[in-house]
Amino acid sequence: MSDRIPLPIEPTPLVDAVEQAFAAPVALLALGIPVCPSCELLKVTLGAIGDARPTLRVLLATMDSQADWDARETVLWPRDIRISRASVPVLVLVQQGAVVESRHGGGPAASMDAWLTTLIGPPERPLATGLTDAEHEALDGLAGVRANILAAKASRSAMG
Repeated sequence: MSDRIPLPIEPTPLVDAVEQAFAAPVALLALGIPVCPSCELLKVTLGAIGDARPTLRVLLATMDSQADWDARETVLWPRDIRISRASVPVLVLVQQGAVVESRHGGGPAASMDAWLTTLIGPPERPLATGLTDAEHEALDGLAGVRANILAAKASRSAMG
């Protein structure tokens, strides 16, 4: 392992991210929504994946407008990409312009990379098991958001 600090992946507009993913030889396209802790972690998790796999085009799109949701019918569904607010984040592996496989849910970079390894082979720079330092920091930063979400869910459950 090196002391490299991977840069976070910043979101790309949905249509651009999809076009870039399908134009690349091999790409990982991640789709998320705002105020979703797992989706917020994608920035640093995908940064670690991109660092471990420099030949993999790694893209993140955040579904943050009604136009993005409307684009599912013309941009995502024809490419066999399914997403709903309840199924995020969604990870899609694209190879030679076609969806190879998709998965719902996030996780640590090492877990995502293990999934990718079964599909496209091992990374150039293997990841350590567990969370990266950046993932630990991001989780600490999201603790308040997660607490608010859990409190809201508990309140709704108590109401009936």
